[in-house]
Order: sequence, then C-alpha cells, then structure tokens
Amino acid sequence: MRRLLLPLVTIGLGALVFKLAATPSAQDDGTVGDAVSAVGPGVLVLDLQDHATEADIAALEARLGGVDLEWSSAVSEDEGLVRATVDDLGALVSLAGRDPLVELAEAEVTLTALEHPNDPLWEKQWNLRQIGVHRGWRVGAGAGVTVAVIDTGVSAVEDLEGATILSGRSFVPGVSSAEDDHGHGTHVAGTIAQVTNNGVGVAGVAPGVTILPLKTLSARGSGSSDHIAAAIDEAVDQGAHVINLSLGGGYSEIIHKAVIAARDEGVLVFAAAGNDGRRSVSFPGALPEALGVGAVGPDDVRSFYSNFGPGVDLAAPGGNTKLGEEAGVLQDTLDGNGGHAYRFFQGTSMATPHAAGAAAVLLGMGLSPEETTATILGTSVDLGAKGFDEEYGHGRLSLDAAVTRVLTRSNALSFAVAGLMALVLARGARSPWGSALGVGLVAGRGLRRALLLADAARAAVLRRDLAEPRAAALAERARRPLRAQPAVGQRDLPRALGLHLRAHPGLRGPRRGPLRRIRRVSASARGLWRLVEPPRRRALRRLAVDERRAVPAHGDGGARPAALAPGERLRPTQGMLIV
Repeated sequence: MRRLLLPLVTIGLGALVFKLAATPSAQDDGTVGDAVSAVGPGVLVLDLQDHATEADIAALEARLGGVDLEWSSAVSEDEGLVRATVDDLGALVSLAGRDPLVELAEAEVTLTALEHPNDPLWEKQWNLRQIGVHRGWRVGAGAGVTVAVIDTGVSAVEDLEGATILSGRSFVPGVSSAEDDHGHGTHVAGTIAQVTNNGVGVAGVAPGVTILPLKTLSARGSGSSDHIAAAIDEAVDQGAHVINLSLGGGYSEIIHKAVIAARDEGVLVFAAAGNDGRRSVSFPGALPEALGVGAVGPDDVRSFYSNFGPGVDLAAPGGNTKLGEEAGVLQDTLDGNGGHAYRFFQGTSMATPHAAGAAAVLLGMGLSPEETTATILGTSVDLGAKGFDEEYGHGRLSLDAAVTRVLTRSNALSFAVAGLMALVLARGARSPWGSALGVGLVAGRGLRRALLLADAARAAVLRRDLAEPRAAALAERARRPLRAQPAVGQRDLPRALGLHLRAHPGLRGPRRGPLRRIRRVSASARGLWRLVEPPRRRALRRLAVDERRAVPAHGDGGARPAALAPGERLRPTQGMLIV
C-alpha cells in the first residue's frame, strides 16, 4: 500500500525574508606566484640553513644589497628564521631564493583566524554556533563524502552555486528533473552544504560534501512510500555515504526494507522525528536502523512541535519561532516567485540535516559508520533527564565535541590540528577550483613547521602532512597513508603551492645520519614525499598521498586501517543517510 509522507517543517506566517545582492569575493584571479613576484615594499622572510652563523648572515645581508636581517622572534634563532622590511619585495624573494644559505624565501603574509566566516548573515545562524561547526570546518568539512537529500529536490540558488551538487534524479511522476519546485529540499541541502566563507549569504555545516538530490516529494510537499524507498536504493547504488530524509509519516514496510539495506551497506540514516509535538516519533525516524532527530531552539529546550519518545536518538537545532522570527533556521532557498530568498524555517526537517552534516564531517575524517554514530551520540550535550531520555535522546548534537574526541583519539589528526596556529588567505592564491586558498602554519613534536593548504571557500583540506619524532614511528607510518582531502577529480596543485617540511635536529635515520627534511618528489595533488637522510640521500620511506583514503585513527577506540586485498581499489569512506 502506498503511503503519503510529508516534509517535516513548519514555516511561520510572518517568516522574515532576506534578499541579498550577489557579492563576489574581492580577490582578483591569480596565483601564489603573482603575490610573491609583485613589485613593491613588504617583509621578506628567510629560512636559513641550520649551520648559518652570524658571519654567514652578515655576508648574506651584503649579497642581498645591504638589507638589515633580524631574527623573526625570540625563538627564531634556533629555527633559522629571519626577516627584513624591504622596498622591492619581489626581486629580493627571487634573489634570496637562489642563495645557498637560504632554504626558503617568501613574502610575509598576515595570519588571521577564520573562526568567523565572512558570510554576511552568519550572525543570524545561532544554529551553527550552537553545535560548534568551526571545528568541523578545520578538518575537511566533509570533503569526499556524498550526502543524498531525498526531498523536494535541490536548486542551485545563489549561495549554493559553488557547492558540489550532482544532477540527481526525480522519482515524482511527470517530473524529469531533480530541481526543487517547493523550497524545502533546497533549504535542507543548504544547512548541510551551503558554500561557506564566500562573502554571500549564510554558511553550512559541511560545505565540503557532495550533494546527491533525489526528488521524491512533489511541489505540494508530499510523496509516496514506494518512490521514497526507490530513492533510498538509488542513493546506495550511487555511492551516497549519507541520506537525508527530512520527511515522515506512518510505518511503511517497503521503506523499512530499503533503510535496512542501506544500513547493511554502511550508509547511516538520519530521519526527522516529526512535528506533532506528541509522544510518537514519525517513520522512518522511529526505525531502529535510522537515527531519529528531534529539534531544539536557541535556548537548548525541546521545540514545542518536536515529537518525542524512545525513537528519538538525538536532538539538533530545528528552531522555535515562538521565541522570535530569528529563532528559526536561516538558509537560502526558493522564494516562490522564480527567485531565491533567505528564509527562517523551523521543524525537525531543519534539525536532521545538522546531524547529517556532522556525520559527513566525521566520515570525512576516516571514521567508520559505526564509529561515527557512536561518536555523535557519545558526545551529545546531555539535556533534560540525566542520560538518555525521550525528549532529547542521547542529547543535543555537538560537532565541536565530536571532532575533539576524534582528534584526541587519533595521533595523526591531533598532531596536525592541535598545532594549527592560524589560517591565512594568501592574496591572489587560488585553488584548483578557482577559489581563494588558505594556508595554515602547523608546529609540533618532531616537526619544525609545515604548511597546510586549504580551499577557503569549501573549507576543504588540500594538504596535510605530518612527521613523527622517531624513525621507528616513521617506518610504522610508512605503511599507512597520510591524508589528503581534495574533491574527487581535482586538477594537480600548482608547484608553487608545495609544502615545506623539516625534521627536528637530532632525529636520526637507520644509518645514524640526521634526518634533514621531507622532500617533495612530485608536484601533483597525489604527490609523493620522502624523508631524506644526508649525505647519502637514502629515502627512509615514501608516502603516496591519496585523496580517496581516509586517515586511520590511532589510540583506544580509534578507527583501524582497513586491509585491502591485492589489487583492490580503495572505496571512499562510507557515510550516513539524512532525513
């Protein structure tokens, strides 16, 4: 029997609508090389050879035309970092870069933290701040994970134009496109994957993900159980890691069967709890194979409309416009007149994509679906009665706490992110997708420093490479790939964007020689790196960085690297399904 399912959202009659003119990023096209070669004054930064003496530095000053070099900081003498304010920065970067005493020459760039994205309506997104999305943005923002949005369709409105949205498919009779003709699905997709830090509109939970739109709900906002079940099967077949089902109704065996099949394939299912305000969770949210998501407002109290009961696994921001119009969830969506508008919606439909986006972030970090579920539930903020309760389940979603737990249990990740000092936008630098690049400075045990490259608009990590303090640890890590997290199909990174890593003095190789540096031996996005032991330049290990392989976590409770059969091709990390 076909059953009618409805999107789980309520819209206030006086919903405030924001219209913004497109504001493109105020950065000209260019490359890192453009910024470096620019003629004009600036600060020159040099990384000198470890053996450099005061006499060597004085001679270098003369070779550079009498510049006045000084140590960059109180600890820079040990690091070999010097700086000077010069009139012709571009020429001196080029000249110093060819000097045998100089390992690296570059222009100084001001470092700024990107805790606050430049999306102009960010201040109205209490929901994203409530769950702590910043931490997720720093670790890849779900890049490499596909989220299927089974809904009214998804349209690339202004603020979603830079997101990765597949063509998808429609299951609605007489409708051939997965374009949205209602507005609900686009709002849901925006919460998950809204382009972030692009100077336009609003932000999203996991802007690095790929959205697979599967249209099952008509322009009237309803759809049948057989179409929804078929869309769930399609999502699994298309390799979705997460399925979002912001809809609900009565029990359907055919949907239950499809959800079980998705779960068995490693897909996590998140479903809305329902908007009737009663002790009865809607299906498919009430299914044991799905994670039912209830809603809270900005006051962290269960929203008046949110269903409750034993089927609620967790709560997430869904809004409560009884507290005011802006207590809803704001996203860019259709305006009903052929255009787009920023609108506040409320409902468990709005809560569910927060959980789905958070799951995508954790899956992108290398967790298994089971570990992702356990981490989300285990780090939720306990609300209501102590422990699990029928109003909030395990608690309110906290992406901040979830990512922190993963980093704590993963030596590989915690080493990189715990040492992240800042993120800087290099003027004119562009990623392979054409958006501005960010550069992070990382420092920690066994590593003097490293540069972390990130696509600022997508918050996707393009490069992260680590060094360990002992050769034994390096040899062990050689069997485990480091993580790169670009989008599938990206072009090679420009050579100018290569990382520069150097091992601490005192590290020794198998031949007792000092480990001098990690050298890059390929300029591609799947570049090879090797740690070199002078003077024989014997490679201790070689690392193949593959964007399709997730970082194995270490420590108790962490993920373990999967064993691959000979010739087996690594699949993308499995993800979850949202409703």
